[in-house]
Amino acid sequence: MDRVILIILTVVILLLITFGIGIYIVITRLYRQLRKREAEAIESIITAQERERATISREVHDNLGPMLSITQMQIGYLQEQTELSFQKELLTKIQNQLREAIRQCRNISHMISSEVNSAKSFQAVLREQVTFINEFGNITVQLSVTENLPSIDPDKGTSLIRVFQELLVNTIRHAEATEVFIEIETNPEYLFFNYRDNGKGFQLKTVTTGLGIQNITKRIEIVDGRQVWNEQKVDSGMNLQVMIPLHKISL
Repeated sequence: MDRVILIILTVVILLLITFGIGIYIVITRLYRQLRKREAEAIESIITAQERERATISREVHDNLGPMLSITQMQIGYLQEQTELSFQKELLTKIQNQLREAIRQCRNISHMISSEVNSAKSFQAVLREQVTFINEFGNITVQLSVTENLPSIDPDKGTSLIRVFQELLVNTIRHAEATEVFIEIETNPEYLFFNYRDNGKGFQLKTVTTGLGIQNITKRIEIVDGRQVWNEQKVDSGMNLQVMIPLHKISL
């Protein structure tokens, strides 16, 4: 009798274990499907964002820029025609403001249209962006890129460029920083990048995550990247460390 009960208990335990394993497998598959669908949704959003960026860049470059240039020429003509000193001074101020507006339009068009493609590698576009910020921004960016960086897929490379752009915009707008340091290294399996500034810093848990930070985190997650925000003290600036599997982004 005891042997029969032991056998029954053994069978029940085996059935429960089998049932538990089955549930675990089903839940794991559902989770993977959910993550896949989430990644596909994020990719669709990113693709739409890139199309929108291209449209805005064309509008700024082809329409707004020329319109401002024509207005500047017309003001120059008025400046030549008038003989009143106060009018000349006013027109000169307006012309200087227009010149600055034209420069800003070109800068905006340049920033939002930058992308990795067959003609420009990821590191070339990143260096171009850093040079651009150093020339026209009010901060200094120091970039260090490993020499053996493999070829990065254009779409994934463009997405990473957007990450750096969002980080730089966040630094310029909120950090009150004067310096930014970007380091990119690799090993046979992973790409590592470290972004830090010397601004006032923040703790991710204590701030409302805006669209910029959400875009950064989602773009990193979509390539299975791991990210660590601001492990340093609040007063030591903002810091982001990221590790991305090379097979997810390289050609």
